[in-house]
Amino acid sequence: MNQIPNAAATGPHSSDEYPTTVLVVDDEPTILDLIVMMLETQGFTVLSAENGARALAMTRTLQGHPINVLVTDLCMPGMSGTELAAELRLSQPELKAVFISGLSREEITAMGVDMSQSAFISKPFQARAINAAVRELTARQPSAC
Repeated sequence: MNQIPNAAATGPHSSDEYPTTVLVVDDEPTILDLIVMMLETQGFTVLSAENGARALAMTRTLQGHPINVLVTDLCMPGMSGTELAAELRLSQPELKAVFISGLSREEITAMGVDMSQSAFISKPFQARAINAAVRELTARQPSAC
């Protein structure tokens, strides 16, 4: 966990150069570990961090290796999941995000969260919901606009 394999590794929706890489960020260690384990068993390359600041620091060391999907808790101390996604999208505008929250979809929409490149999963969730959301987002083609 937290290391990028060599470019020859493969995973779901892999390109010739890199496998699909998912960054998981959650301040609850049990949830973080559960999501990481589940995604790794599905063949994704998974990086993890316990907060937004650590996630940003980690991504700065990747030297051009793209994060394909961010899976993050929406409400975390210090930096919210939406703030983290916005910061990461400055250097990776096509980054997809899966937001996880105890709030409802309606509450998330009312907060002004941009869901155009994102999915939302409400807590409590089933592990397969995370896998399905990541697969759906990585299957979407980037917008031409």
